[in-house]
Amino acid sequence: MRASYPFLEDGLDESGKKLPNIPVIWLGLEASSKRFEGPCLVDTGFDGALYASEELALLLEGVSAARKAYLYGVGDHEIECEIFPLRGYVTSREGRRILSLGLIEAMVPTRAIDLTDVAIVGRKVLNSLTLKLDGKRLELL
Repeated sequence: MRASYPFLEDGLDESGKKLPNIPVIWLGLEASSKRFEGPCLVDTGFDGALYASEELALLLEGVSAARKAYLYGVGDHEIECEIFPLRGYVTSREGRRILSLGLIEAMVPTRAIDLTDVAIVGRKVLNSLTLKLDGKRLELL
């Protein structure tokens, strides 16, 4: 095993029942002299590589986007995004680099309302990793 990360608690649904905990993996991302490091939600339903959090979007202000693209959410909600190629790597929770991911495309929504609190990592990254999830921990094998 290369790394292990505890799941995050997700709280309660509208009826008061506990929601399943959320798998996360820690990533480091770099664009020129700017650097982001932290937990990213694991989402096997997201086709892309990375959906930016508010923190990552703020960090990339002033960096030129490569292009624009659109995501479609539930109910065909259109989300306009700027695409930023970033150097990515998997890290330990302490910041030690574990595995290079090469260049990955971060999708940064152009509207603040579409940003999330935590970045989301999708299948374009996940499909290159061997992961074990047990409801309590995510292990990178």
